[in-house]
Amino acid sequence: MELKAIRIKKHLTQADVANYLGIARNTYTQYEQGLHKIPPEILCKLADFFGVTVDELLGRTPQLFDDARVERPEVLELFDQLNVGEQERAIGYMESMLERRGVIVKRHRA
Repeated sequence: MELKAIRIKKHLTQADVANYLGIARNTYTQYEQGLHKIPPEILCKLADFFGVTVDELLGRTPQLFDDARVERPEVLELFDQLNVGEQERAIGYMESMLERRGVIVKRHRA
């Protein structure tokens, strides 16, 4: 999903997002239009603000299971057998591994 579509889905204006980022609205508009590359620190702020991954902001779909040696249904079956606390720890561990590889920026859960 592109940046503009995510913003519209969240019912926000360009000014709302620019104010959150602490940048000029015109600068944010140029990011949406693809006229300027978005700096990594701004990408991270946008991902946190919109509640999406940086990959989603860039229009990429994560391919977590494409190269896996374990089939996706088996992973889901194992995950479902964990209690909620264990699931949270497993997700945190996976996020940490991906963050170390630079694939995602870890989200902070409440």
